[in-house]
Amino acid sequence: MMRDIFLGLAVLVGLPGLAWAQPVTPYHPRVAGVPVSCLSPAGAPVAFVPNSSLADVGLWFPSWPGVPAHVEYNPALLARLPPAVQFFWFGHACTHAVLANGSDEEGADCGALQLLRRQGLVSRAQVVEIQAYLLRAPVVQWGHQPGPARVQRLLGCYDRAPGPLK
Repeated sequence: MMRDIFLGLAVLVGLPGLAWAQPVTPYHPRVAGVPVSCLSPAGAPVAFVPNSSLADVGLWFPSWPGVPAHVEYNPALLARLPPAVQFFWFGHACTHAVLANGSDEEGADCGALQLLRRQGLVSRAQVVEIQAYLLRAPVVQWGHQPGPARVQRLLGCYDRAPGPLK
């Protein structure tokens, strides 16, 4: 009897954590509270390693002997960003790591939006939010263009990606 009541309540209310059954690991981090993953075209996962000592939101590192390409990020700094910008950062870092494209910041921006659209993580309206954020953000020293030059291609990149247009 008690078991039937518990099962009935579980169906009606849901069990805590059931929707988030996927464990949080470097290969399955959470961005804006959503489990995400970054895979190479060959299906190899890219690790996202928390590092609270970073002074930046995150950095990607190319592979070197014995260490695969990976991304290190500061969870506290990432959490300060609006959710759409957190996803954009994730996609940008993933694109760098997967393509190992070094300082091709424009390519990483475009690849980020295409990845996020394919995965259904951002809508076109959220790309506009990302643009507004980048217009106000300080220019980082890692080769990114200033706000207006950086944002002018973003909607076109999103629109060219396969996937549902939201």
